[in-house]
Amino acid sequence: MARAYIGNTPCEVTIDKDLGDSWAVTVIPPPASPVPGSTRLAPLVVKLQGEDRERCLAGGLEILQKAGKIDRFDV
Repeated sequence: MARAYIGNTPCEVTIDKDLGDSWAVTVIPPPASPVPGSTRLAPLVVKLQGEDRERCLAGGLEILQKAGKIDRFDV
């Protein structure tokens, strides 16, 4: 199971088959703390085209890391 990190916070990663050879890689941040006024971060989504699920997963996470949206990931 892949895991992405924003700072030191682990986030769930999903990959879903879209139309044809398209994949949607989603990083889902954990819910915000129950402190009044705190907000939840929106999921981060990257769509890729390719036949290999694992390569698309790694590629999507690399794109998010290079864009500065996540700090690191484990596949």
